[in-house]
Amino acid sequence: MQISAELFPILDYFKLNPQETLFKLKQSGFSGIELYGDPIFPANELKNMIQNSGLKISGYQVPWRLMQNGGLQNVIQYQQELGNQHIIIAALGGPWESGHKVNENTIDTWERHVKRIDEMNQTLRKINLDLTYHTHDYDFGEKVEGLKTSYEILVQEVSSTVNFEIDTGNCLEGGLIPQKEIRRMHDRVPFIHCKPLSKSKGYEIDFDDNQDENNWAEIVEAAKISGTKYLVIEPEATELGDSMDLMIEGFNCLKKYL
Repeated sequence: MQISAELFPILDYFKLNPQETLFKLKQSGFSGIELYGDPIFPANELKNMIQNSGLKISGYQVPWRLMQNGGLQNVIQYQQELGNQHIIIAALGGPWESGHKVNENTIDTWERHVKRIDEMNQTLRKINLDLTYHTHDYDFGEKVEGLKTSYEILVQEVSSTVNFEIDTGNCLEGGLIPQKEIRRMHDRVPFIHCKPLSKSKGYEIDFDDNQDENNWAEIVEAAKISGTKYLVIEPEATELGDSMDLMIEGFNCLKKYL
């Protein structure tokens, strides 16, 4: 099991000086980078920068909209040129209204998403790519039409070959225990987003602070048992200082438990 850096918290650094950002992560001990969002660079250019840094791509969070209405083939071409095997659905629903509007958050809507996820998964598996769903707090904590959460719907209904990226902070915020969900999902959690959370301070909390609700020792142990490939560092604090420093702090915290 290795430690990867989620690009989103340091996206501003990356856009300003991508190669320097990647070198900094490698020098700090990271072995992987999880990419995020709309492509910023041509695939070959980005691939060369990552290879030059010595990092590996642990996965790519792709916006749902890019994979719809015929866009999946463009995503496939980009990811294959990039050399990435692991495609992660960045989000569905939520405040971003990814895939559907807030007033469309129904069981029927999620059933349609299940069907589309399975269709994409079948297409990807035929060419040796895999599909993962990244979880958010509402997935765990909000019951759709008062019946069941989107997380429950997806776990129960999508193909068993679709993976889940458990986000520890989001899981806690949604009222569940991340290490329990990691064990429950067993071999379907290749990536875990590691995010500190405090009941009183929310995401404005340092890794391993005594108010951090994450039990990192238990989370890492559950990840080992479940065959997780990467712990992905993703702090969401915006008021605690430099975002790169927070990433490195997260690496140093999790490294102690490996």
